[in-house]
Amino acid sequence: MSFFSSWMKAIFVIALLFPLHSETGLSQPPSMGNKRPPNCDIYKDVLHCTNTWNPVCATDDITYHNICTFCQQKLKSGGKLDFLFFGQCS
Repeated sequence: MSFFSSWMKAIFVIALLFPLHSETGLSQPPSMGNKRPPNCDIYKDVLHCTNTWNPVCATDDITYHNICTFCQQKLKSGGKLDFLFFGQCS
């Protein structure tokens, strides 16, 4: 009978902790709320960017796939392009 009781306690604890764990998955990624422009200096020597979707909206009203693709375009523009926010442009 104590084996059954131990299992019930374990299931009860897991049931209490699961909502705390699952709600963290519903929150926005940290980068989405970040309004500060990315540091493009670290992308000066990058030849190819990944295709990871983490959209960046720029002053040319174009949505770039991620920080890397935005920074490469900004470096090519000679500073004419600027960061607006993380997310898709409307």
